[in-house]
Amino acid sequence: MKNKSLVVFLIIAIFIAIFTSIKVILHSAFFWMDTNVAGWFAHVPSNVIPFFIQVSEMGDKIGIGIVALIMLVWLLLKRRNYPGAAMLALSLALANEVYKILKDLFVRPRPDLKYLVPVEGYSFPSGHAMLGIVLYFTSAYLLIEASKSKALKWLFSILALVVILLIGISRIILHVHYPSDVLGGYAFGFIWAVIWIFLYKYFKQKFTKRGPS
Repeated sequence: MKNKSLVVFLIIAIFIAIFTSIKVILHSAFFWMDTNVAGWFAHVPSNVIPFFIQVSEMGDKIGIGIVALIMLVWLLLKRRNYPGAAMLALSLALANEVYKILKDLFVRPRPDLKYLVPVEGYSFPSGHAMLGIVLYFTSAYLLIEASKSKALKWLFSILALVVILLIGISRIILHVHYPSDVLGGYAFGFIWAVIWIFLYKYFKQKFTKRGPS
């Protein structure tokens, strides 16, 4: 992905993060996204709920941990991409703390519905959405960077997009987040991921020039 594209999407993500944050701060009970968008998923058949529970796990601690571990093994042992491994590990570890700080800052209650999975803490932003986009976006970036095949590049991009979207949708369907929580999680997660990707590119260039010690 070109730097200009990343910058454009970063600016869009910043505006989305600011917009949703203002709405939450103002306690907008009739935020159109939380009423209309949630209605799209209000009548999901009960037989697909187990699927979305499993999808949600891909943005939870265990799912995030398993995928991150696989990526780290590949980066360290196969690619010898130490800056990439450091970027992935640090961005995830610190994002896990940042989203908790954001939740305590906004203190938004969760939807007044029957939760279909256990939850704790406040609602905004969605930690699953935020951590999900940090992990799967940065992983896709690293996989695309290492791939010479255009078909594989497209495959990694589409898979990451589908997983990220499904994780966010699952949190709405399971009644544990408002749509704006998910959107905010995406925005903050993307901002966080892009910052770390730029840091990675900078330090990788420095590391390449110096060479491993």
